[in-house]
Amino acid sequence: MKIGDTTALYVNQLLKLAAGMGADCDQLLADADLNPNELADDDNRIDLTYLMRLGRGAIRQTGRPDIGLQLGAHSHISSLGYVGLAAMTAKTLGDALNILVRYEHLNSQCYRGTSQLVAEGGQMALTFYSIAPYNAYTCFVVDGVLGAWAKLTYLLTGVTDLVRRVDIEFDAPSYGDDYQTAFGCEIRFGAPRNAIIMNAADMAIPLPDSSPQLHDKLIQICDELLNQIALADSYRNKVLKVLGTMLHGQTPSIDEVALKLGMPSWTLRRKLKEEDSAYQSLVDEMRRDVAMSYMKNTDLSFGEISYLLGFSTPGAFQRAFKRWSGQTPGEFRKLLSKK
Repeated sequence: MKIGDTTALYVNQLLKLAAGMGADCDQLLADADLNPNELADDDNRIDLTYLMRLGRGAIRQTGRPDIGLQLGAHSHISSLGYVGLAAMTAKTLGDALNILVRYEHLNSQCYRGTSQLVAEGGQMALTFYSIAPYNAYTCFVVDGVLGAWAKLTYLLTGVTDLVRRVDIEFDAPSYGDDYQTAFGCEIRFGAPRNAIIMNAADMAIPLPDSSPQLHDKLIQICDELLNQIALADSYRNKVLKVLGTMLHGQTPSIDEVALKLGMPSWTLRRKLKEEDSAYQSLVDEMRRDVAMSYMKNTDLSFGEISYLLGFSTPGAFQRAFKRWSGQTPGEFRKLLSKK
């Protein structure tokens, strides 16, 4: 399903960590239906669906629901490639964090949203978008991202305890006590967002590896890579990305999506037609993909899934699901439970 992607490098890091905890990586890949050849090139983009499957399998095999926190703790600047090097050679911590946000899509992208660095009075919040609904096998994604950010603030500056508070959108999980060990600061579960919060004054901390000339060259490379992604990004994919952030309890109109993309709806219709696509077919495609993900990865009821996807009634969702899969939602889940 098309919910976004990450690099093979990040997937390989998860597999390496899981193997160190006793997991059988060959079995993890087989269960996730992921070809190992896809991971041979660290720059290869891997659909986020596979990351979710691998994380679920790793948690099941190792019995370690805190694997995301461990993944964050094992992060390195080099894990972010050119983006990490550009951040490392920046002038200040604030400059470095802005680079991480600005070039986030070079390492991962998700149709649910993008990360942001937001000023909040005397504090700065580095926020990660919601991936709700959460379950025992999806929290690791948030854990891994926030944990990596916290680790990077130390790796970039050499200063500990820069993170003053961590906001977690989901309720405290079974391993909730481990967050204090991982972050060493106040943890707020059930918060309205996912974020690490720092003092605004700390954004001025100079970086020991700052190198203006090298930094400028690295920024140029990041810009060129980002432009390549933008040029390759079709209007079809742009619409799917926007739909992913809006398809929660409603079905956005093409006018609303066009507004998000900064263009008139008639222009968007024309652009999609030039790509042999149509808005309603993309809404149907996104609904199908998200529905399949909810069915496979959550215990949400059919009524809850119907609401989240903007269907008028649960019956309308069940009819659409049978059209997509040839099975009713109940039949689909029964088959899943037998695997």
